[in-house]
Amino acid sequence: MTPQMAGANVNPMEKMVLDERKKAILRVVVHDYILTAEPVSSKAVAEKCRLGVSPATVRHELGILEDMGYLKQPHTSAGRIPSDLGYRFYVDALAEVRLNPVERATIDRIFASVSKEIEDLMRETSVLLSRMTRHTGIVFAPALKKSAFKHIDLVFLRPDTILMVLITETGCVEKQVLEFKSEVSAEDLAAVESILNRHLARLDIDEIKTKRAELLKHSVNCKNLIREVWGKIIDRMDREENERIFLGGTFHFLRQPEFESVKRVQDILEALERRYVLLRLLGDTFSQSQVVVKIGSENQQSEIKDCSFVAANYQFGGKNLGTLGILGPTRMDYAHVISMVKYFAQTLSEVLESLHQ
Repeated sequence: MTPQMAGANVNPMEKMVLDERKKAILRVVVHDYILTAEPVSSKAVAEKCRLGVSPATVRHELGILEDMGYLKQPHTSAGRIPSDLGYRFYVDALAEVRLNPVERATIDRIFASVSKEIEDLMRETSVLLSRMTRHTGIVFAPALKKSAFKHIDLVFLRPDTILMVLITETGCVEKQVLEFKSEVSAEDLAAVESILNRHLARLDIDEIKTKRAELLKHSVNCKNLIREVWGKIIDRMDREENERIFLGGTFHFLRQPEFESVKRVQDILEALERRYVLLRLLGDTFSQSQVVVKIGSENQQSEIKDCSFVAANYQFGGKNLGTLGILGPTRMDYAHVISMVKYFAQTLSEVLESLHQ
């Protein structure tokens, strides 16, 4: 796999080519630190790399990797830990990893039983994603204007009041009470409902905007009612709205050893509450066709400078509809998380397509 890079701060020494020994040492340091959250010593690297060189030689190579910006040393006497650049090297070198059959079966089983109401589906997806990765799950639900019309129900409440229930092909449901200056009969309401459902099915917002004249041709007595309801459909589907954001498992930050500081966790949780931070995470993610990994400073936001964001787009009708992903510490099991996010995006796309059938 080749996760998309986003805005890394490039160290001038990065241009130096890593030889195979340095690559092997760097992989061991990153892998061990991900597992233990403890700085990795030259002795431990020498034992695991099996390069046939002494700890002193390894220590020299670690110093070079630190000078190049791939590693850091938290204390003079401590071992090394990866920098954002070190993690980037590790992620870019990852081979394709597939989820094991048990994990895939678990996800498939749960998705088969979740609610098909779009908001419930997105909320449950964020929770399940968090549970399976032990990081914070994030789902950006689609705005109505990205969906196509599927069905409308017009419910008679009073002679001058109706309930409009608008359903899109992606499962979004919008409800609005409409009040009219003149009375509306139940018969006229049923006729207008039939006309709208017959002529607007599967159309997107731009196509619906062109249908007013055509709709009016199909009614003699209900032209005003068609104009009113058609206008409300446009209003609801064409609203400038941010993608709705669903979070699952923010408590996972409390379980990470690098976030032992209460103040640090508080800052992250407050940043998540300010949804603009999450929207900025999207960046160029929505236009990508593969998994995107933004590591630490690549996010370009101080509030989450110690975090990584792994995301993928889910689709409907062959087009990107929204984004899902996880936010966690830079020290994460990238191979597993990337494969999990990729599978979730694929499965959610399949669920959304099934709603259309």
